[in-house]
Amino acid sequence: MVDGKILYTDSTHLKANANKHKFIKKEITKSTKEYFDELENDINKNRINHNKKPLKKKTKIAETKEIKVSTTDPDSGYMVRDGKPKGFFYLDHRTVDGKYNIITDVHVTPGNINDVDPYVKRIETQIEKFNFNTKYLVADAGYSTNPICKQISDKNYQGVFGFRLGPHVKGKYTKYRFQYVKELDGYVCINNCFLKYRTTTREGYKEYLSNAEHCAYCKYKNNCLTSDKSINRTIRRHVWEDYKDQIFSFTKTEKGKSIYKRRKEKIERSFADSKELHGLRYCRMRGIKNVSEQCLLTAAVQNMKKIAMVLSHYFLCTLIQIYSKLTYIINIFRMLSHKRILA
Repeated sequence: MVDGKILYTDSTHLKANANKHKFIKKEITKSTKEYFDELENDINKNRINHNKKPLKKKTKIAETKEIKVSTTDPDSGYMVRDGKPKGFFYLDHRTVDGKYNIITDVHVTPGNINDVDPYVKRIETQIEKFNFNTKYLVADAGYSTNPICKQISDKNYQGVFGFRLGPHVKGKYTKYRFQYVKELDGYVCINNCFLKYRTTTREGYKEYLSNAEHCAYCKYKNNCLTSDKSINRTIRRHVWEDYKDQIFSFTKTEKGKSIYKRRKEKIERSFADSKELHGLRYCRMRGIKNVSEQCLLTAAVQNMKKIAMVLSHYFLCTLIQIYSKLTYIINIFRMLSHKRILA
């Protein structure tokens, strides 16, 4: 009933059993991303390929940030997202199988954790645990970051992600109106002018700059230049963006579209059932361990219902097949009996 070929992943928020006005402010240290060293190496390789000096290793200074900690449920996280309610929440990161929508993984985190942080580890955990032969990983645009795209591509999984436009100035041409030429490592604008490589930043972005003389007399400059003071256009491209381009190219194919289209029938339907039928909108208990228990029990109930429904369907189909075969045999006997009587 579970083949693991296509895995759909998403997260949903659960309102914590905590008052959003009762909290203390706490200073915490930002964690360093696991891929930081690999990114740093790729940045320097890219700079060397462009005859630039490699960047000196920067002394890692522990960065801190201020967060709100609930006095009622300290394990919960204060969530601030566009289009979402503000307050203390938990996140249920869930993965379902593409065959019968069986839930294969449940992972609970505080509400202030980014969706992409536990993604790759949770995928690896369930693939190793259940020995899946996974081919496609499906998620919405929130998961289409350059590090995620690189990590899953390196593990030979085909990502099927939603498209994210990224930061841009409203009313101005985005970077996707420019054509990237891989052989020349540069961009061509809408007026067929070339944007040359300038540098690779410490953050991992290659910068491409247009010629100010071309931009001065360009008929598209009002829609292209990002401000009135700008004299040329700069395009930024991540050193790992090729992986993202490959994923977006596949998502635009007929196969990719058909897989991504089923997200609403799979993971979104699974969360809808959890909230509408099993009360997963609210945490019934406090503490991440207890909330995980609630989410796991909800997933177990949904899986049992789904398994029962699928088996009942198979049982009904089997009965119909047996009935049709018996009817066929009885009709043959009747015909033979009728022929004997006539004889």
